[in-house]
Amino acid sequence: MNIIKNIPRGVIKNNLLIASHAKGCWVWDIKGNQYLDMTSGIGALSTGHSHPKVINRVKKQLDKIVHAQQNCFLSHTEQEILINKLVGILPNGHNNIYFTNSGTESIENAIKIARMSTNKPNIITMNGGFHGRSLGAMSLCSSKVSYKKGFQPLLPGVFFCNQYNIESFNNIIENQTSPDETCAVIMEPILGEKGIIQLPKDFVKHIRKICTENNIKLIFDEVQCGSGRTGKWWASEYWDIIPDLMTFAKGIGSGFPIGGVSGNSDVFDLMSKNSLGGTYNGNAIATSASIATIDTIIEENLLNNANIMGDKIKKELESFPHIKEIRQHGLFIGIDIEKDINVNNIIKEAINNNLLLITCGDNSIRLLPPLIINEKEVEIFFDSFYKTLNKF
Repeated sequence: MNIIKNIPRGVIKNNLLIASHAKGCWVWDIKGNQYLDMTSGIGALSTGHSHPKVINRVKKQLDKIVHAQQNCFLSHTEQEILINKLVGILPNGHNNIYFTNSGTESIENAIKIARMSTNKPNIITMNGGFHGRSLGAMSLCSSKVSYKKGFQPLLPGVFFCNQYNIESFNNIIENQTSPDETCAVIMEPILGEKGIIQLPKDFVKHIRKICTENNIKLIFDEVQCGSGRTGKWWASEYWDIIPDLMTFAKGIGSGFPIGGVSGNSDVFDLMSKNSLGGTYNGNAIATSASIATIDTIIEENLLNNANIMGDKIKKELESFPHIKEIRQHGLFIGIDIEKDINVNNIIKEAINNNLLLITCGDNSIRLLPPLIINEKEVEIFFDSFYKTLNKF
């Protein structure tokens, strides 16, 4: 079997592992080898691979209705149930939800909503941020040059702010794009691709104030850091700051393609009819998986587990070789590696120790295990990761 030759060159291939099946925190390849998955499909598998509660609800839904396009007839029951559950956990006042199929699609629609609701064009975003690979979302990215190279011209009117610097933000708003032509400030509360870096609270509070005073929509991109990943439902809860719009995806569906944009009806009511839409948005199977995901996170107390296991991982790794710094929020963990060691070589060596890892930042490892990971599996991770680092 060699499917690699059929996958386009533009898709990065971190390893040649071909999986046969997966369960919980574990993946098996076609040769029968077992691997501990510390990636969760880049954070999508919040309840792990094939969680029985998710699979059982999806199976039941398959016998009822697979696809209900919301422009054609009234929403199916699963969408109604999911909306009610989301309103209970979303930021205060977020009573409107527009469903999408992915994080990048959520960002694209957040841009549309911000522009139409303010009747202004420009956007301020953060240096080092990642927001997706479609043309509009890509225009907001500055975490890696490879994401944007060869795709110009990109979306005009995008301005990049230093992520810790109030002075940098003030300079942009005073000298580059005035408030009366700025529709939104878009940011990840914790930058994932850049290395799991949390933005300072005073910086975000300042931006919140400026946005409120000037009818600029503050948009939090919680696609990767949300849905319980940090030990709270949303990373913005660490600041107690409420955005005007929020994007989510990945972990909210346990691997099924679903995302969304949430906000108050005061914002969404400014959208004209037929300005939002998509064939598969709010798909019955994906919404079913999302309902089970939220129920599982609550019933199995996975927010608390993310904090306990995350703290345990950080504490233990502080004594490991070749590690410069660790940044941890629940099970959203960035590990800076010494500059003389290429982190990509660590990822490859980890495979030999039955461990799946991914990178982030300039030379860092990103840990995104399923929120269900237990103490025994964390101990297995310590053993495999220590063996991996000791090779260098």
